Amino acid sequence: MLSERSQLILTLILEKKTIELNDIAKLLGVSPRTVRNNFLEIDEFLQSKNLNSLEKQVKVTYSLNDNKNLIEKALSNKDAPNNKEDFWQEPAFRLQFLYNKIFWEERRITIEYFMDCLLVSRSTVNNDLKELRKIAQKKDISIYFEKKRGFYLSGSEENQRELYFIFIEKAIHSSNYLKELETSDRSFINYWIKKVEEELMIQMTDDSFQKFEEIIVTIIKRIKSNKYVSENYKPAAGYSINELEIVSNNCHLLERYFDILFDSPEILFLSNQLYQRHFIKNEVIYQGFKVNLDILANNVITEISKKLNIDLTKDKELYENLALHFQTTITKDTDISDLINEEMYKKIRNMYPTVYVAVKKVMKQVFTQHHISISDDKEYSFVTLHLISSMEKMKNIYTKNLNVFLVCHMGVGTSQFLKNKLEQHFNFPMEVVTKDYLQAHLYDADMIISTVPLEVIDIPFVEVSAVLSEIDVNKIQLLEKKILDEKMIQEKITEGSYEPMLKELLTENTIDTQVNVNGWKEAIIYGGKILEEEGTIDRTYTNSMVESVEKFGPYIVIAPHIALAHASSKDGVHKIGMSLITLDKGINFGNKENDPVYTVICLAAIDHNSHLKALSELVEALKEDRFNRLLRSSDKEGILQYIDKTEI
Repeated sequence: MLSERSQLILTLILEKKTIELNDIAKLLGVSPRTVRNNFLEIDEFLQSKNLNSLEKQVKVTYSLNDNKNLIEKALSNKDAPNNKEDFWQEPAFRLQFLYNKIFWEERRITIEYFMDCLLVSRSTVNNDLKELRKIAQKKDISIYFEKKRGFYLSGSEENQRELYFIFIEKAIHSSNYLKELETSDRSFINYWIKKVEEELMIQMTDDSFQKFEEIIVTIIKRIKSNKYVSENYKPAAGYSINELEIVSNNCHLLERYFDILFDSPEILFLSNQLYQRHFIKNEVIYQGFKVNLDILANNVITEISKKLNIDLTKDKELYENLALHFQTTITKDTDISDLINEEMYKKIRNMYPTVYVAVKKVMKQVFTQHHISISDDKEYSFVTLHLISSMEKMKNIYTKNLNVFLVCHMGVGTSQFLKNKLEQHFNFPMEVVTKDYLQAHLYDADMIISTVPLEVIDIPFVEVSAVLSEIDVNKIQLLEKKILDEKMIQEKITEGSYEPMLKELLTENTIDTQVNVNGWKEAIIYGGKILEEEGTIDRTYTNSMVESVEKFGPYIVIAPHIALAHASSKDGVHKIGMSLITLDKGINFGNKENDPVYTVICLAAIDHNSHLKALSELVEALKEDRFNRLLRSSDKEGILQYIDKTEI
């Protein structure tokens, strides 16, 4: 069964025949990556019905900047030569085309082959090959020609791939290898990247995610062709042991799925490609204030969950979509009026009044706390759509876990017939039972459907006819909705999603003052050692925090004189933890704006969400002059009292 969003997208495609990915993303207020996942879901649905998958088309548009009259005059010039060499594609495209064909070497490649494909002369192909050889030589790659083999590349596999990826990055038309994959293979690669992102606690931009899909497909295809990177391959940038272990462990999934082998150099190569991508920042600057998008999304979801009495905090996709949407809201990258018109705004508000009112009240409160103004009420409609989608997802999960007993008085054959008809309308599992079985296991059922009257029972029950009329279906739908609504309201936050408060993490044992160190490395190691002694982390995580600064620079200096050290990898972390040290003298991390640093905080997180409450409280505390004075004076007792007693 398709999700509600996928059903909506498929309906739009049926109405409009063709539709653009970015238009759908803007309309629904989600990322292009989310829409691509919906397209994959639609493809799987269509294939399950023996129908053709969606057809992906590449749309290229051109425009002119010159004066229209001058162009028309040039066109009317009868003496203008018609040069066939200029008729086809630009040189940049031809170079990419040439390298693509030689790189894959799927057939014998000759000059005549290029002439036929590109509709250009021999001299043009020769000139392009000459230019391509110059580019390839910079990567220590040579292009040779043999009569039997045709053109081929000579040079290390890693350099050949690197140049191929450069051409992919610049190309208007990327390779078709991703499109040629089976839908299930594409879905697996999509899932694999998301899994690695989650474990490394990173998130690529949508464009980088799409390019990385193509890179993985290329690597897999090359390995299948026995084209491996060199045994002595070493990337320019180093990676922590934790990061490599995560990538390596996940490469085993690719090995089993595609029946290939990733050796150590291939794992290093893939890791290097991963970290060359662009990642989404979790912070933006708004009117001089630094806004943490994760904290903002967490606060909104938590408070709306309380208002609606439904726990939405477990939906990771909801966190990601809201954080991404708030990024465009705050930075004004997209005008909300371009995405949703007045009619749609009113429709959403009227269809989901309870959710809309809760969203509006919570967002006004939370955004005000973060010093952010909302200029258009349509913003609340977008967030409402996100929440409705999350709630529908929850309902689908509950539906699949419902225990439904089916009682029929006309024998097994008739019972099976009725069950088959019900399965055409409903997704919940059904068990055909006798009245005796029902009496013995009554309280195991969430709902009972029966063709015979039953005695008064306190389990949700609906009586239907054996032929199942439309009225019967409506009665069951109403009862199912009531049961699911009650289950969602009864949902409680489980132990696994517990979010500790700041005072539970920063305690007598995890705060130290007047610490003497000889540089930023020692400061991080000192703070990490506190968490090691508490059993929160291993030394490997402390090393990762240091390596993160070495690799990415002094990004951890989040405010004047304050550094928040953490690592992208969660390996080596046993539980949520935080340490705080004040220094006897300021040290420089290399951040001209916020150096010197007098306070270093170390954070250890086990997932994306469970630390956000404490982190949110810390961010609010750091905005207060009183708390900053306590830090600068290294008043440990005062710091503890502030954290313990102040309503942050």
